[in-house]
Amino acid sequence: MTKINERIRILREEHLFSQEQIAEKMGISANSYGKLERGETKLTLDKLEQIANIFDLDVIELINSGEKTSYQIIHYGSGTNAFSISGSTKELLNENEKLQLIISHKDEKIEHLQQEVNLLKEMLALLKSSNF
Repeated sequence: MTKINERIRILREEHLFSQEQIAEKMGISANSYGKLERGETKLTLDKLEQIANIFDLDVIELINSGEKTSYQIIHYGSGTNAFSISGSTKELLNENEKLQLIISHKDEKIEHLQQEVNLLKEMLALLKSSNF
């Protein structure tokens, strides 16, 4: 199984980029980039997204080795969120599609409820203005 750092090195070489060129595009030192490629530094989601953009890929395509594998994605922000996902790329893409549908349905429900709230506010205003 190809490790992600090896896949990144292979992509860089296929695109005829030097480590220095990739590091410059990412806004980091060549030494820091070299550590990412050698697997000496953990890849964050932010770094994966930067690298994927350089190679005109999405993150799933970048980390895909064509084999069933597991990934650990860590997000550093106001709070640290860490979770693991596993499966083939096709399974992950299917799961992502399901989650997008759930989010879309949730958004539709929220919009519908907001319309109901606005209608109830209008009704309340009418009742108040008619001095019931």
